[in-house]
Amino acid sequence: MKTNYIAPYKPLSWQVEPWRDKAGVMLLTGSAGGGKSRLAGERMHAYMMKYPGAMGLMLRKTRNSMTNSTVLFLDRSVIGNDASVKHYPSKSRFQYNNGSILAYGGMANDEQREQIRSIGQDGSVDIAWMEEATKFTEDDYNEIRARIRGRAADWRQVVLTTNPDAPTHWINQRLIKGGEASVHYSSAADNEYNPPEYIDTLKSLTGVLGLRLRDGKWVQAEGAVYDIFDAGIHIIDGFPIPADWRRIRAIDFGYTNAFVCQWWAIDNDGRMYLYREMYHTRRTVNVHAAQIKRLTGDEYIEATVTDHDAEDRATLEEFRILTTPAKKDVSPGIQAVTERLKIAGDGKPRLFIFRDALVEMDTSLESAKKPSCTADEIDGYVWPKTADGRAVKEQPVKVNDHGLDTLRYAVQHVDNDAGPLLLW
Repeated sequence: MKTNYIAPYKPLSWQVEPWRDKAGVMLLTGSAGGGKSRLAGERMHAYMMKYPGAMGLMLRKTRNSMTNSTVLFLDRSVIGNDASVKHYPSKSRFQYNNGSILAYGGMANDEQREQIRSIGQDGSVDIAWMEEATKFTEDDYNEIRARIRGRAADWRQVVLTTNPDAPTHWINQRLIKGGEASVHYSSAADNEYNPPEYIDTLKSLTGVLGLRLRDGKWVQAEGAVYDIFDAGIHIIDGFPIPADWRRIRAIDFGYTNAFVCQWWAIDNDGRMYLYREMYHTRRTVNVHAAQIKRLTGDEYIEATVTDHDAEDRATLEEFRILTTPAKKDVSPGIQAVTERLKIAGDGKPRLFIFRDALVEMDTSLESAKKPSCTADEIDGYVWPKTADGRAVKEQPVKVNDHGLDTLRYAVQHVDNDAGPLLLW
């Protein structure tokens, strides 16, 4: 793979004219820290400045991740003190003195999509940026492509920025292999603005994370435990949980490693939905317990299944979060999860994860390029190998598996049909 590094911090005039790419689609990919987001942010700002009355759209899959990351980055690091631009958070947009508007939002559910559809006087957009593009579905991309019909300039574009994912991902299949986009690779090692400790962090990554985030490769983990997992099938947009569905919680304790609390809903056909998740390090169980109570509100939780640590369970019970010890047998648990991931006779699996389940990003995990939610762990959850490369399917490699341990507790509890146990 040839690396065509695109250096950040170029003058705004450079950010527009040389990049009128085929089919109006530009994909910026490669290793983490290669300057992809910086280039895309400057490109959006430059377009708004150069073409009066332009309509721009800036997206991440969830509105929460947009406002807490990309918007802050654009506001502070790209636009800065430019007096010709005003930010109106209540309207989710940046407004330029020349009449251009750069709006932003998410596409995690129908409500967020409807807000995006209402942007622009006639629904048309001149330029759009899809950040962390592997989180979007192909339908999301198609919808945005259909709106790129503005007339502020004589060219229009969708810009996608992302680290690599599995080779089967629609971005790799359609935009890279299918040739639909102009593809530009970047490397963290070539970016002189990265601090040495950031490069050291990337060098320390192993397995599929290292190949993707350090080397910028679209690869699949070899020997994946849940090799039938398909993000396009098992990760879905959130929806209101019906009041008559069963609900449980599952918890894996941690401090240096992540503390994980998952809320699961079980529909009337026995399918499980991970609809809410806490995944955070370096907080005490007291702090987590208070947040669990607050997030649960008046929901009826029939059981809270936890790891076996007696002291941590006692702390939860001080907050009236009564617990039951989880079934921790690894091999039966993996088999139970695998059965639920399989497509059933009606064409659907029996386990889903809401795309916007995570309630708060642990920025320390994000900076360290570690998984920050259960879904992030799945690709790197692998069997150990012998010296000649054969997978040993006995115990998975014990690293970055806190959410998957918790998921296993939940599945084993539900599949054992324990029924209502303890109230919250």
